[in-house]
Amino acid sequence: MRSLSETSKFTEDILTVAKEKACQIIEQAEQERQRILENASAAISREENDIVRNAQTEAEGIKRREISEVLHRAKLFEQSEKDKILASVLEGVKTRLREFAEDQNAYFGYLTKLTVDAIRQLGMDMANIHLTSDDLKRIDSAKFAEEISKLVSPITVEVAKDPIEASGGVIVTSKNGKIRIVNTLDQRFEALEPKMLIEAGRILFSGK
Repeated sequence: MRSLSETSKFTEDILTVAKEKACQIIEQAEQERQRILENASAAISREENDIVRNAQTEAEGIKRREISEVLHRAKLFEQSEKDKILASVLEGVKTRLREFAEDQNAYFGYLTKLTVDAIRQLGMDMANIHLTSDDLKRIDSAKFAEEISKLVSPITVEVAKDPIEASGGVIVTSKNGKIRIVNTLDQRFEALEPKMLIEAGRILFSGK
């Protein structure tokens, strides 16, 4: 099992993936928005040329209305594209989480850290560790419990046989199950989601 220090940058890695994903697709969205504006502008110019021969005043009024409608459509398109990009960013991070959970060398060090943190938050001398079905298959429960016990001594821990439904991580409960500390990858993702959206939004709205 790798040391806890080797997983200390996992949160920063998630934010980095979100930023890279946004940068990769923002250029394509901008190009599409520009194309729509250029096409609309060309269409407006052609219509104006036809109308101005009959009534210059009417042409100007139509031009203003058309420009207003085009700008409105462009704004809606821009917002729609940004929403798609943000959704794509989050989906990309979820994929990264699933891949991370399959990397035993990196993941189990992080799993140990999540477990130790949860047990310390629980603040009791006995605790149950609840893992996913995949983790229960991949690790020796007795050895894992023994390793955790050494890190949080003198607390006694035991790995529950019933799996939890999560992408990875752990839920630690009191012996009677009434108190729960949730440290799953899904919970960590939800906690980081606002930061990821802010970072991706900063890239989209500032153009940086």
